[in-house]
Amino acid sequence: MLELLNGQNLPDKQHEAILLLSMDENQFPHVAMISVGEIVAIDETELRLSLWRNTVTTTNLSRTGQATFVVIFEGVAYYVKISVQEMFISDARHDRQCFVAKVVSFRADVAKYADIVSGVRINLKEPEPVLQRWEETVADLLR
Repeated sequence: MLELLNGQNLPDKQHEAILLLSMDENQFPHVAMISVGEIVAIDETELRLSLWRNTVTTTNLSRTGQATFVVIFEGVAYYVKISVQEMFISDARHDRQCFVAKVVSFRADVAKYADIVSGVRINLKEPEPVLQRWEETVADLLR
């Protein structure tokens, strides 16, 4: 999974989507999809996220400091619980809210009786500007 979230070769990973779950004010799970251009694994215990400002997800993360994300990669489902803190990037190139995340728990899930063949897959409608934004966002997160 670290290979998927390393911030490199984004054009090759543009079809992968990650489910990010947070808890809303009424204690219901809220699900959002994020891309490999919005999350970077620094190592096995630290990640950085760059999400659109003023969304339900960023509001939930700011309020609770917790989330879970689900990644399906190379036939394995990964469930990662994280604690998050807001991160300020003074010269970020996009109007995003950034977070530093620490891994609280990690589980890899495979079934003996079935193979996972796909996770959530997307097709970008206009890949070039999106991939450019992802490259810039990842570069900002890695500073």
